[in-house]
Amino acid sequence: MSNHKMQFPSHISKSWLSVCIFIFLLTVCVGLAIHVTSEEDAICSDSDHSEVPIVSNENVSEKSGSDIEYAKNYVPTEENVLAARQQATEGMSQQQVERLTEVIKAANLWLEQRYMDENLFEKLSDPNSLYWNYFHQTGEIQIGWAVDGSIDIDAVCKREKLSLEEFYAKYGTPVVATNFYDADGFIDLLSEMKSSVQNEDLKSELQYLMDQTEQAKETHRMEVVNDIYKKLHDLDYFLLRYGPKDVAKYVEDDSTVSKYYGTLPFY
Repeated sequence: MSNHKMQFPSHISKSWLSVCIFIFLLTVCVGLAIHVTSEEDAICSDSDHSEVPIVSNENVSEKSGSDIEYAKNYVPTEENVLAARQQATEGMSQQQVERLTEVIKAANLWLEQRYMDENLFEKLSDPNSLYWNYFHQTGEIQIGWAVDGSIDIDAVCKREKLSLEEFYAKYGTPVVATNFYDADGFIDLLSEMKSSVQNEDLKSELQYLMDQTEQAKETHRMEVVNDIYKKLHDLDYFLLRYGPKDVAKYVEDDSTVSKYYGTLPFY
C-alpha cells in the first residue's frame, strides 16, 4: 500500500500559508492584549483593596527624617535664648519684662510642682476629678478626699452597697488647698501681660495660653492642660530665663529645666 501525501495546488498553498501566518499573529496580539489587561486589572484590584498608607514627601526623604530627629532633640543655646528674648521683649520697659517673667515663672513652677509631686495630669485625666476645682474656684477649694488607710474601700462599698461618692461622703475627709487664680483669673492676668507686649509672636503665645486655659475650663481635657504646661515651661526656661544656666545650679536633677518641648516660634 503506497503512501500518498496530500498536496494542494501551489496558489492554494501560498494562500493557506498566508492565512496561517495571519491567524498566528492575530493570536499573539490578542494574547498580549489579554495579558496586559490582566496585569492592569490586577494592579487596579490591588490598589482598590490593599491598605496603602498616605505618606507625605517629607516623611519619605532622608533629609526630612533627619530634620525631624534634629527638631526633636534640639535645645536652644544661651545665645539663641538671649537673641530671642531681645526680639520678643523689644519695646517693653525693664519693669514690664520683669513682671511678665515673674508671672510666667510662677505659673510654670505651680504646674511643675503639681506635675512632679501630686501626679497632676493623672488626676486631671478624670474629667470629674476634684482637681478641676482649680479651674473654677478661688480661695479654699476641695481637691480630693483623705481616707483612713486601714479601710478597704471596695469591701465597704460592696457590703454597704455604696457608690464611691457615697463612700467618700460618709468615710472621707476633704482635702483642701488655697487657690489664688482660677481659669478666669489667670486669663485676666495673661491679658494684662499681653497689653504690654509689642512683639507679635510673643502676643500670640500669650493668647494661646489664654485660649487653652478657657478650653481646659470648658472641656476638662487633661491634654489641654498638658499643652499649657509645655508652653509655660518653654516660655520660662527657654525665653524669659535660661533653665540650663539660671535654674540648673539650684536643683539636683537638671533634666526638667534643660528639657525643651519645642513649642516656641523664635527658634
